[in-house]
Amino acid sequence: MDPVTLRTEFEKQLKDADAKLVEAEKNLAQIKEYKTKLLGGMETLELLSPKSEETQDGVPEQSTDPQPPEPPTTES
Repeated sequence: MDPVTLRTEFEKQLKDADAKLVEAEKNLAQIKEYKTKLLGGMETLELLSPKSEETQDGVPEQSTDPQPPEPPTTES
């Protein structure tokens, strides 16, 4: 290939790469917006769900209040 043809081909490929970059940036922006909406939905669910002693897995959490020790028994 002669230099003029090569240059023309490179310019064509550069335009194609630029177009693909614009499309990818547009898709990235849409995905970021979607992620933000999902995070907002999760935050809303957390605010609306009642606070209970159960975790998401349904396993009760241990109480943070210390239990008083049982007094020792003395047998005579």
